[in-house]
Amino acid sequence: MALALLAGLCAGLPWALVRFIGWPLPDHLPTMAELGEVLTARLSTSLLLNVLACGAWLLWAAFLVELARCARDLALTTGRPDSTWHGSPLRRIAAVLITTVVVSFVSRTALAASSGSSAMQTGVSSSVTAPSDVDGRPEDLELVRPPHDGVHDSLYRIAQRRLGDGNRWPQIWRLNAKSVQPGGRTLTSPSLIHPGDRIRLPPTPRPVAPEPPQRQPPPTKPTATSPPSPTAPPTAASHPGSSWEPGVYVSLGLAGAISAALLVARRRHRAGYRPGSGRRGDDLPVAPIVYQLHLAHQHAQTGLDDFDVADAEAAGDLPEPDTRLKLGEPADEAAADLALDLAAKHGLGLIGPGSHAAARALLLTAMTSTRHSEVVAPAADLRGLLGLPEPGAELPACVRAVDDLAAALARLDYYGPPQNLRRILLADAPAGEPDRARLRHALADGASTTALLLGQWHPGVTVYVDAAGAITATSPGPGEELRGRRAFSLPESATRELFALFDAAHGAQDEHLEPALEPTYGLEIADPPSPGQAEAQAEPVTELTVDTVHDAATPLVLSVFGQPTLRWRPDVTCPSHTVEITGRLSARLWELLLYLALHPHGVPRAAIIDSVWASRPAQDPAAVLRTVLSRLRSTLHKATSPDIGDLVVAQHGRYRLEPAVVEVDYWSFADAVARRRTTTDDGQRAIANAAIVASYGGEVAAGVEAEWLTALREGIRRDALDAVAALARDRVHSDPESTLELLESARDFDPHNELLYRDIMRLEHNLGRHDAIARTLRLLEARLAEIDETPTPATFELAERLRGLHVGIGDPENERHARYGENTSAQK
Repeated sequence: MALALLAGLCAGLPWALVRFIGWPLPDHLPTMAELGEVLTARLSTSLLLNVLACGAWLLWAAFLVELARCARDLALTTGRPDSTWHGSPLRRIAAVLITTVVVSFVSRTALAASSGSSAMQTGVSSSVTAPSDVDGRPEDLELVRPPHDGVHDSLYRIAQRRLGDGNRWPQIWRLNAKSVQPGGRTLTSPSLIHPGDRIRLPPTPRPVAPEPPQRQPPPTKPTATSPPSPTAPPTAASHPGSSWEPGVYVSLGLAGAISAALLVARRRHRAGYRPGSGRRGDDLPVAPIVYQLHLAHQHAQTGLDDFDVADAEAAGDLPEPDTRLKLGEPADEAAADLALDLAAKHGLGLIGPGSHAAARALLLTAMTSTRHSEVVAPAADLRGLLGLPEPGAELPACVRAVDDLAAALARLDYYGPPQNLRRILLADAPAGEPDRARLRHALADGASTTALLLGQWHPGVTVYVDAAGAITATSPGPGEELRGRRAFSLPESATRELFALFDAAHGAQDEHLEPALEPTYGLEIADPPSPGQAEAQAEPVTELTVDTVHDAATPLVLSVFGQPTLRWRPDVTCPSHTVEITGRLSARLWELLLYLALHPHGVPRAAIIDSVWASRPAQDPAAVLRTVLSRLRSTLHKATSPDIGDLVVAQHGRYRLEPAVVEVDYWSFADAVARRRTTTDDGQRAIANAAIVASYGGEVAAGVEAEWLTALREGIRRDALDAVAALARDRVHSDPESTLELLESARDFDPHNELLYRDIMRLEHNLGRHDAIARTLRLLEARLAEIDETPTPATFELAERLRGLHVGIGDPENERHARYGENTSAQK
């Protein structure tokens, strides 16, 4: 459009003037008499057109001059993006048109180059391009940097930094618009990018820079102990450890501990939900580094994304570069284990430009390798190592910040080694002989203290870590085996985010589980939300309607509650006879099928791509989605029969499962939830709540790990718990027996919800089942131990009070409980 408008102004305007008006000036030089006659005569149409034509010719000439000047300035003002946009209106119009044409042409050229065939790419000489940096990121990937001195990173700075021309930022935005970033956030504006976002870059061939000479460690001062002897850089150090965030290189064990901590943190977070409150939108925030390490651990364990390449190649699309974090090599993991063993026996000193990053990684590895650990560190050293703004900020409960090294050593000496507790000392290496002697004494037992020291540690082992993370020199002795290996490393921001995760998983209990012991309706979960809260937080009901009820049985039956299964009915006239075909579908096909099943009203193509391919976005999403749908169709036809019809249909730009082909157990649950939200009749609402509880079959897609599924799974579970709370509120006085059965079934929905156990104990007391109260309390203790928690004092107090009522301990409060129990039993 810009090119057409530019051509029309440059060539079309003069052609129209010549074709329809002609030459506007007279064919000879007019005399004074002729000029006076023209000026005194009435204004004619031909004279007006001629005057306007002259003005148009002058305006056209001025536009050509401004266009030429703008083109010259645009070619010369590299690094000054706004220099061509100031001046007269004609100059601004020319700048808009020529910039749009140039940017559109360059962007389409870049996209065509990036999406070319693999044969064309392999034809490029290897001497044209080279890897970007030692941090291991691919050439076409850049991370948004954190703010520095109040200056935030931007697409213009990224283009200037990586492409050499800040004016090429529109090309970067075209490649990254609507892309999904770590944590599930989508880029919607070129000015709204966050630190850690993954930015794809257009290909920019450049010559290979000569390999710089290897850095050698600086010479150390002569001491009694021989200085570390330099060695050649390790071969393992040449392999990138991280393709997503520079400086992140950790072991598989630490990634597994982070995945386990994320699971525990999510369980603890959801255990605090009060059934019936209607609370939504309070999902546990997950930092990008946590999300990436969780994905890396999953991939290392199961290889979930191995089929992405096949999907992309089948669609004629080149697969995206793998942006997952690379976990440690086995040799590097063995070196880290040896380093921690040396730190526990003799103490480990770390020097060199990569010492701080290595100390952070070793600290996290040591913290997660034992069940119980305590980190003791001077506050100043913690601030220097973690970049904390103030002492004790953003630290988990297991980290003890003390005043100085003397206070840290005093804590190690005074408190002694508790049983099954490992203490980790993190500090600068002691400078004085008294502190050295105290530290050697603390390390003498060799089983309870691990010393990670920043600086030379002559009584133990000292290693030199260069900027790339390679251990290039060690002191003589047992530490020589570390020479030539790559040390694990973590940047400051990643370490703080992992500390926050561990604090959420194993920190102090929240106080929101301390309500009054005398709820309004006799049950804590039956307390309704405050007026207007449920309406304000309830999800909007979609206006789309899908007929999911059919008289005839469907050929396919899909169950998403619990372990997902897919069954085929060879004869629809005999619905009870089914054949399971769950194992015929690959992991990607299963994830797409579950996503569509949990969105019965259909979803746009962009939403499917952003959710299912969030970790590895495709260059051509439409082609990849068509390929996967074709694979799903062909797989089902081979496993069943070609006569079953199309499972996935597209209508009005939305993809959904065909209700006439498949029966999904979740759809009846969703219909009941919609009826509960829309009805105003109490009887119909009670029927809908009963249908919700009856149709809820447990955790949605148990065993399936996907980031888009986490929030959706938790929302469905809360819908079921809210229905339980509403039914309990209606039945607690008239039918406590069925209420108890209802709460016991809800306990399977949320086995860590303490409020459910409290109300079960109340009902057991009211029904005279006093022996069951102790069993319920023991079961609660066992369940909470799974998430490293114990029942709150209010729960123990409630159990004691109910026991006091049973044995007849009289006080006014207990007598009121007894009268409530007698009245309830009489009603029964």
